[in-house]
Amino acid sequence: MSTSASACGQALASGAVFTIASIGCALAPTLEWLVAARVVQGFAASAVIPGAVALLAHAYPEPAARAKVMGLWGTVAGCALVLGPLVGGPLTDAFGWPAIFLVNLPLGVIAVLTGRRGITESRDPAHGALDLTGQVLGALWIGLLTFAVIEAGRLGASPAVLVTAALGLAALAAFVVVELRVAHPMLPVRLFARTRFSVAIFAAWSLGFAAYPAVLLIAVYLQQARGATATEAGVQMLPYVLANVVAAFAAGRLSARFGAHRLLPAGYLVAAVGSFAFLVHEADSPYWVVAVAFAIAGAGVGLSITPSNIVGLAGLPGHRSGIASATVNAARQTGTALGVAALGALLAAGSTLPAGLHLAMGVAGVVLLAVTVLTAVTLRRAV
Repeated sequence: MSTSASACGQALASGAVFTIASIGCALAPTLEWLVAARVVQGFAASAVIPGAVALLAHAYPEPAARAKVMGLWGTVAGCALVLGPLVGGPLTDAFGWPAIFLVNLPLGVIAVLTGRRGITESRDPAHGALDLTGQVLGALWIGLLTFAVIEAGRLGASPAVLVTAALGLAALAAFVVVELRVAHPMLPVRLFARTRFSVAIFAAWSLGFAAYPAVLLIAVYLQQARGATATEAGVQMLPYVLANVVAAFAAGRLSARFGAHRLLPAGYLVAAVGSFAFLVHEADSPYWVVAVAFAIAGAGVGLSITPSNIVGLAGLPGHRSGIASATVNAARQTGTALGVAALGALLAAGSTLPAGLHLAMGVAGVVLLAVTVLTAVTLRRAV
């Protein structure tokens, strides 16, 4: 999507397309139709968040106020991430799977109508063209590497996996070269020369890779190892939801008071502890043990989202907030795609489901702990 498009128009148009695509998903007569509608949903969703964050950054230029409103945004984003299993389970059990898409209709209509009335514009005058080559290469390298990771869990280091991974790395290299040379790049690679921006991108990718997939993995654990229904699994994840919401709300105020560069590694440390807490879980573990691990993991994610966005936007001019927030979000989503593939493969590789969960969450915890150390050291030097 062209970055010359206004953030307001981009967010509202994408929200409308997402809502319409949700109806298409609910009414899908075949699996192919459903997949196609989900692709449209994905394109629309990928444009909503960057536009939303750019508008917030434009509306709240003062650092302390921006940190607080980003904390509120992080609360909403955290709720959206974890309320899916909580609300989706009962909806599916009661009304069938189309209900999880139809619930988007009233929410989408409300968002678009209220947005048209109260949103001011934010625009980057330096970007005026569609970087089609960059977008194609970006989708290509992400898709190829994700496919390679998924197939590696099933086939190991087979020729097909190695060739796909090599093609993905080649597409990534070509993407970087193109983005350095075109006049209006989708991703201004030279922004990575700014230490804080680079750290924010790395941190966002790592959170997506190591923390976001945990919700899916643990949902599988609850249903297949502990015998919970979809509704019961959603209810049992309430500690994660509540801790995430409270921590995300507090993250804005804590960032304003102590600085996002201090809160960022602290959030990742809590997330790492939450991942390691799942290492003691077995199929018959008391629920309170599960609940404690959920609460710690949810708090870690809630504390991490807001400071990563604030750090990514720090020091950039206002008209760059759209591309900065888009890059942070893209990094997080790319990490999630690869993390679901990699950690899902580890979950399946265990001799039992709890053993697989231990392996996957142990790797996730190590990644988050490494990010804690790297961001703490790097941001301290960059301040």
